[in-house]
Amino acid sequence: MKAATPIRPRVQAGVSLISLMVGMAISMFAVLGALALYRSTTQTVFGDGGLVRSSLQDGQLASGLLSAQITLQGAGYGITTPATGTHMLLLSNALLNPDTLVLSGTVVAINATAKSGNALVWISNPGLSANSADYRCLGLVSDTSTKALYMIQSSGACSPLTTQWSTITWLRRTLVDANVQAQAVTLSAQNASNCWPYGAVPKTISSFDPPAASVMVKLGYSGSVTGASNTYTSCLANLSS
Repeated sequence: MKAATPIRPRVQAGVSLISLMVGMAISMFAVLGALALYRSTTQTVFGDGGLVRSSLQDGQLASGLLSAQITLQGAGYGITTPATGTHMLLLSNALLNPDTLVLSGTVVAINATAKSGNALVWISNPGLSANSADYRCLGLVSDTSTKALYMIQSSGACSPLTTQWSTITWLRRTLVDANVQAQAVTLSAQNASNCWPYGAVPKTISSFDPPAASVMVKLGYSGSVTGASNTYTSCLANLSS
């Protein structure tokens, strides 16, 4: 007869405690890595200086400064021999009182050398009226404290501008919200600048002398890029000096 096969003890199958602990450690490191990546991505997209905030800042600056440029083109329109110092004023240390909406500041003389300030006010006659009471005054105010940029408009008669600008109750519209940017928008003005308005073609191309505007206004801003310096230039063709 065939001898009986001896019965061997069954070896227990499964996961050892050590391998389980190793697996848990690897999983923990993977989870921690994923959380760190999530936090970094969230900060990059939504945090201070992140993509969302930067895009909102640049978008608001672009639309606000474009509105400012378009409005500036009306300075002196419809007025006989409009001039800086009379129909456009540059102000330094300007402040628009949030309660009374009255503007204060120091008038800076605009001449052939670029002068800086934080507010511009000007007068125009869009209806081509013979009555100066129908003239309209507008302006730009850059708040150096909150970094906001405002467009202002007179709520009533504003002529002559040289004596009325600091007594007018202004209507205010926000172009750039407070605390959106690190630096306030800067304003500078210069006359006798021989500035080329939009659409001017160099003489080398057209063979004609390009139309030149006497007054040039620059709006400087930083945007979302740290250390960047950008400028919007407006050539004001209505003002003669």
